[in-house]
Amino acid sequence: MRARDIEHLLERMRINVPSSIRESERTISERDRIIADAQAEAERIVHEARQRAMELLSERSLVTTAQAEADRIIEEGKEIARRRAEEADEYAAQVLQGLSNQLMHLNQQVVNGLDLLGGRARGGSKPPDQSGRGRNQAPQAPEE
Repeated sequence: MRARDIEHLLERMRINVPSSIRESERTISERDRIIADAQAEAERIVHEARQRAMELLSERSLVTTAQAEADRIIEEGKEIARRRAEEADEYAAQVLQGLSNQLMHLNQQVVNGLDLLGGRARGGSKPPDQSGRGRNQAPQAPEE
């Protein structure tokens, strides 16, 4: 690998790492938006349940039915909000894990580039690292 190739790799990393950080910030914002939407929906459902309960309470014979229906709607709203929050958390975790993997891969490429440059600067080759390939070998392309 030539110095020009390493410069190109470092430039790509300078571009990709900030975009990875922005992507994680967008993911967290998206998660927060989903949770806020779920909470707003739950509040709307609760409000609707209370309104409906008040309408049903106007007739004494339906008091028991109205309370049961209101409770059911409230519980349904809470369950929807809980599921949406879980889904948002799962989504955020998946995206952040992917970004973590990309950052680890980029870091390994930097280490390989530094090792390669270090070996050339001393005029010799280094022994193989723990992966079994020589440290002077070019980094492998990312798996996608």
